[in-house]
Amino acid sequence: MKETPFKVGGLVEPPYFVGREEELAKLCDDARNLTQNNLILAPRRYGKSSLLHNLKLNLQQESGLLIPYVNCREIASYADFYRATVMALLSEYERKTRIAGLLQTFRVVFKAKFLKAIKQIEEVGGSLDEVGRMYLRFREQAVDERELVQAAFRFFRSFAQEKDARILFLLDEFQEAAEFNGYLFNLFKKELDEAPTIRYFFSGSSMKMLSDIFLREDAPLYLMVSRHYMKALQEDDIVSFIQERLAIMNFSITQHTAKVFHKLTGGIPYYIQKLGVIVAQSAMSEGKTTVTPSHVDNAFAAMLEELDSEFEARWLSRFSNQQRRIVQALSELGEARLKDIAAEMMVHSPDISSAISRLKDMMILQRRENGSYYITDRVFAAWIASM
Repeated sequence: MKETPFKVGGLVEPPYFVGREEELAKLCDDARNLTQNNLILAPRRYGKSSLLHNLKLNLQQESGLLIPYVNCREIASYADFYRATVMALLSEYERKTRIAGLLQTFRVVFKAKFLKAIKQIEEVGGSLDEVGRMYLRFREQAVDERELVQAAFRFFRSFAQEKDARILFLLDEFQEAAEFNGYLFNLFKKELDEAPTIRYFFSGSSMKMLSDIFLREDAPLYLMVSRHYMKALQEDDIVSFIQERLAIMNFSITQHTAKVFHKLTGGIPYYIQKLGVIVAQSAMSEGKTTVTPSHVDNAFAAMLEELDSEFEARWLSRFSNQQRRIVQALSELGEARLKDIAAEMMVHSPDISSAISRLKDMMILQRRENGSYYITDRVFAAWIASM
């Protein structure tokens, strides 16, 4: 079967994962040596989850290193945190060691009758026995959720010691946990201080999360992580990628035309892949062997049309009326300072300053060093401008 030239959505690996070599090498070094905890921050569709996925791929042969992955979108309570993290660790241990049974044994504490569950976890013993008993007590309402999550953290430490392992938790979309009260983050602080064989890589797409959890001086996790900001892909990386991928289908494309991909998408990986698919389909249907700028422009228009319903839902559900006016003004200006945005809207700067800050927290807007703002998602900005 011929290799697919582009991959849209989901986790991507090489050859589709490009332009992240330096940051991946740095994170791998931190992970391999458990040097420090990291926060990976980027807007949506920049490839945070794929970066974590490739980190894990690169380190899967590291002896004694377990890398459980947890998507925090699945966590809405302390009980969810307990289940997701403990099961991720056991699943990773079984994958790494090819010793099966622990995960299945642990699952009985959720549904099996009390005596059957007690018997099964007693047979395993050790830290799994202790953490399983805690959940059974939770089921019987003998302990609360806070005690449950404490037990999870104790389990991580005990399990690492029992198995002579190092553990790196990948907590993706961590902004979802920002709604928890400070209790969880106080527990994290204790773990980050006292568990040298366990490290955490957090990822998120919210500046508010960064500020509230990691940057405020009174926050429990203040200065407890190294911050890593993912940027859009560079033009050179995109040009090489597009030329190589189109060559698989026997299409040629000049550097000049390949640069249009970067110009239209702003270097956001998801859109580059999607635009590539549409361009390739268009050129193939026309029987062409050379991709021209008009192919890319027409494909971009088709991509906007395809994304229309998604963007409309985002536009109507995520923004207040004032925020919509700000974003619409910026889509026309390209980028501008606060006073220029206010002038475009025919309002005073103080009237929109808090809304601007909120949009920045949401990573809808970003601010350059010269003080000007721009819309982070260039494709979304083009859709707004076309309304």
